[in-house]
Amino acid sequence: MTEISRYGVLETTGARDVYDVLAEEVRLLGYSALEAALSESELDNYSKHFDEAELQYGADASARGYNLEEINERDAIRLLPTISPLFWEIVFNERLHHLLSRLLGGYYILNQVNGLINRGSQSKYHQAQYHRDLPYQHFTSSRPLAINALFALDDFTIENGATRVIPGSHHREAFPPDEVVRRLEKQVIVKRGTFVVLDCMVYHAGSANMTARNRRAINHVFTIPMLRQQFHISSVVADASEFTEQQKKILGYGLEEFRSVDDWLRSRQTKAI
Repeated sequence: MTEISRYGVLETTGARDVYDVLAEEVRLLGYSALEAALSESELDNYSKHFDEAELQYGADASARGYNLEEINERDAIRLLPTISPLFWEIVFNERLHHLLSRLLGGYYILNQVNGLINRGSQSKYHQAQYHRDLPYQHFTSSRPLAINALFALDDFTIENGATRVIPGSHHREAFPPDEVVRRLEKQVIVKRGTFVVLDCMVYHAGSANMTARNRRAINHVFTIPMLRQQFHISSVVADASEFTEQQKKILGYGLEEFRSVDDWLRSRQTKAI
C-alpha cells in the first residue's frame, strides 16, 4: 500500500498489525470497532443463552424479593456469565485481548460484565443519556485508564438505537456545548458479533429503539488494576478451577485489599518463598 504523503514530520506512530491500527483509532477518536470472528451459528447460540439468562435473572431476583421494574434494573443482567457461563467465552475473546493489551498494557482487570437490553418500541432508554463509563470524572490522561468493549449481540442500526459517540471528547475535561454535540456526534453502526471499543472517558450514549425487536448487547469494562471493580468478582465466582492463571488475573484474583499490616507482611512472605 502506498505510504501517505507528508512533509515536516519528524515523529510517527508505527502499526505492526490491525490491533495497532485499532488502538490508534481509540487513542485519537475514543472509539473503534473490532470483529470477534464468531460464526453465525455461534452468535445464534449466544442469543439463545442470553434470552434464557434474562428470564433466569428475573426469576432469581423476584425470588429474593426484588422488583427489577421498580428499581430500574429490568434492562440489565448483572454479571451475565455467572448466570450463563457460556459468556465467559466472550469475556476472554482472543482478538479482544490482543487489542486490550495494546491499550492497557500487560495487566488489566475486568471491572464489570453486564447484559444490556434496549427494548423495542420503548420511548425512554436510560442509557440514551450521554455519559462516561467512569461517571462524574472530569480529567484527561495521556493513556487509557479503562476500556469499554460493548459486544453487539444484534446488529447496531440507526433504527434500533445504535451507540452515539462524541469523537475526541476523552481529551477534554468538560462536556461540550449542546450545539457542538449536535455537529460532532457519530452513531456507530456495526454488525452483530462486533465489539464497539470505547475509551471509557469518551462521552457516549445509546439511542431510542424505534423497532419492534429488542437490541441486545454485553457491556465489558476493563480497567487498570488501580480502579475498583463494580463487583468483587473473585467473591462472586465460587469455583475458579476452570480458569487459567492469566484469566484469574484478569478477573481480579490476587487484588484483595489488606485489612491489617500483618496481612500485608504475610502476603510478602508468601511471595518470597
